[in-house]
Amino acid sequence: MNKKEITQMKNIILEYNRKPTLSPAFDKLLDGYIKSGKYMSVERLQLLRNNIVQNLVEYANKYKISNVVLGISGGIDSALTASLFRDAGYHVIGVTMPINQIEDETDRGVETCHALGIDHRHIDLTEAYEDILKQQYKLDASLISNDHSSKIRKGNIRARLRMITLYNLAGASQGFVASTDNFSELAAGFWTLHGDVGDVSPIQSLSKSWEVPALAEMQGVPDSVVFAVPTDGLGISSSDEDQFGFSYLEFDLALFKLLENMDGVEFEQSAADVAGFKDVKDKLIVESVANRIRSTTYKRFNPFNLKHTFEKDRYDLLDKLDNQLRR
Repeated sequence: MNKKEITQMKNIILEYNRKPTLSPAFDKLLDGYIKSGKYMSVERLQLLRNNIVQNLVEYANKYKISNVVLGISGGIDSALTASLFRDAGYHVIGVTMPINQIEDETDRGVETCHALGIDHRHIDLTEAYEDILKQQYKLDASLISNDHSSKIRKGNIRARLRMITLYNLAGASQGFVASTDNFSELAAGFWTLHGDVGDVSPIQSLSKSWEVPALAEMQGVPDSVVFAVPTDGLGISSSDEDQFGFSYLEFDLALFKLLENMDGVEFEQSAADVAGFKDVKDKLIVESVANRIRSTTYKRFNPFNLKHTFEKDRYDLLDKLDNQLRR
């Protein structure tokens, strides 16, 4: 990739991320990742898209299932997920489920379903949510406040109420529920256990700052969704990046750098020092990313299954039996 091509791709990446001002170190890191292919070209993204779709086709054939249900938030992740299942031949049911929602978000969700040509269902869960809160106040009076901890707990209730709705629809259609989280959110812990995690995750290996928006635009997701400010849809903050204190692009760049440098490293040094950052602000970003990864480990390994003390690993044996039975 020549210098002109790197510059062109860099401008597109910055546009997707609402043009954050990068420090010299992060700017240089982005250039290097574009040149090395970590921020892959559009041509490679097309191959990646084809591979995901083929994997979804194989999943449908293996498990004899063709209906998928997912929440359509008005955000880019659910829109991209729905488009990939659609292209793999599934009957996709997209559900908008506002709970005291900003109207524009719900409108984008409806627009997404129409633009992608998928089945759309709508249910306003606000009344059900408020009824649940009234019951929860009896157990947790502090939930009525509006501090950060209460917002998080109420956001988790929203996510779990939506998942109840999705799993009921999946059961009624003899289908399954799709997960819509991306790799950046996976690392940051920006999802709710037993809430917005479903059964199949087609985009959980994709970066929020490049692969998700680039593939979404490629898939015909409306521009109003592709370029929307990412929010959690849970009322915790006005945007994901407000919670970080920096952009998703900076999060991803720091995450990729940590992934490159942490292999075999003991934590006698700070994560930022190991990753080679010198500027104080840059180091704070890297440390924030590292802290989010450390503090959300329990989410990525849930449930934590203890092995049987006196027998072979029963989980491993069960997996082997399942594979044999499917032959």
